[in-house]
Amino acid sequence: MTPSRRAALIVDDQPFVGMVASDILKESGYETFHAFDANDATALLREHPEIEIVVTEAKLPGEVNGLELCRQVAAQRPDVQLVVTAENELPAGDIPNGARVLHKPYASGELKTLIAAKSLLDA
Repeated sequence: MTPSRRAALIVDDQPFVGMVASDILKESGYETFHAFDANDATALLREHPEIEIVVTEAKLPGEVNGLELCRQVAAQRPDVQLVVTAENELPAGDIPNGARVLHKPYASGELKTLIAAKSLLDA
């Protein structure tokens, strides 16, 4: 039997930021996918059911921002861990249920800790 792949999706319109998040997640054993907006993210989530974490910027280009993307993902795939990154404080009412917020700039350890804490809760 083949072990299941662990996969994460990073959604950020800034390539460098996405690359940094990708490196952090790869260090934690995840295969990573990158989307620049919510439309690309939705397509990748459909194509890759193995994705178990979505790390998205709150402000994304296009009609659907990162917060709305999280709401959609939570409704369709409640098993997916959601992390919203933001440069500014987000009003508590704007944060989707179950999503965790990570303020930019963040250290690699902060993202690793968020993911590890959620993984332990689900174990």
